Amino acid sequence: MTANALTRRVALRRGFSLLELITVLVLIGVLASISIGKMRDVMTQQRLYRASNIVQTNVEMAWSLAARNRRPIRISWDAANRQMRVTDRGATTTFRRASLGQDPYGLPAGSVTFSRDTLEVYPDGLANDTLLITLSVSSAGQTKRVWVSRAGLVQQR
Repeated sequence: MTANALTRRVALRRGFSLLELITVLVLIGVLASISIGKMRDVMTQQRLYRASNIVQTNVEMAWSLAARNRRPIRISWDAANRQMRVTDRGATTTFRRASLGQDPYGLPAGSVTFSRDTLEVYPDGLANDTLLITLSVSSAGQTKRVWVSRAGLVQQR
């Protein structure tokens, strides 16, 4: 075979066959279907992680506000609006408000539970009781717990 005939033969085949294109599309589809489930789980886990970090930050801030202002600070949970509030004792001044609902974190109704509706933090660094906050997404089977001691120790579990 001459060089001229070889270049003509290569020039005639300039694209992919239909079989090659279908094979590549099927492989991409299989890989995408496998990775979508994992990505959804990772996104749910990240939303829970961010929500629990916001809760921990707000609780720690309540202790520092009580010490700095030398007044009791109240941490309250509004289940109807799914909001955690850090206010003064009379609830006249709101220092922090964290909405843990569908909008910022994608947590469905009933996925956030507080062991008690209000917790008071006193200026001496103690609270009136312990607090357990549970954030869970049952469809993904993931749970994050934030535990608060009377002395202000905050742990994520």
